[in-house]
Amino acid sequence: MAWLLVPFVLLWALVRMPAWINDFRLARMVERVEEYPRLPGTSPGSFDPQVQIGGDSGDCWYTIRFDLNVHLSVEQVLDYYRQAKIEDPDGDLGDYSVSAWAVVDEPGDEAEAASSPGSLIIDLDGTFNGGLMDLRCL
Repeated sequence: MAWLLVPFVLLWALVRMPAWINDFRLARMVERVEEYPRLPGTSPGSFDPQVQIGGDSGDCWYTIRFDLNVHLSVEQVLDYYRQAKIEDPDGDLGDYSVSAWAVVDEPGDEAEAASSPGSLIIDLDGTFNGGLMDLRCL
């Protein structure tokens, strides 16, 4: 009776394989981001990097989000990661955009928050060729 399920399991694995391959490619990029030398005055944040995938017509969009504890200005951190040459899933160097979110506990002066926010959430956004078979990229 279990033999009747084998074709369905194989079909499911065949459909899921492109997503597994793309997840592996993105996991390698996350490792490269974590291995990239940190800017002096920063330290790892409180959560592990997170990856979000979406897409359209076979192009996959990704966001890699991680947090840092910083004692520098937001501009310094953004400039550092914008100049970084981290290989993306397609093998291109630095082919992503960088944005940051300041975590502020209390309302305060914008200039004060921008000078040294304490904690930043960094987003690396880019695209890679995920193929037409990864259903998340359709």
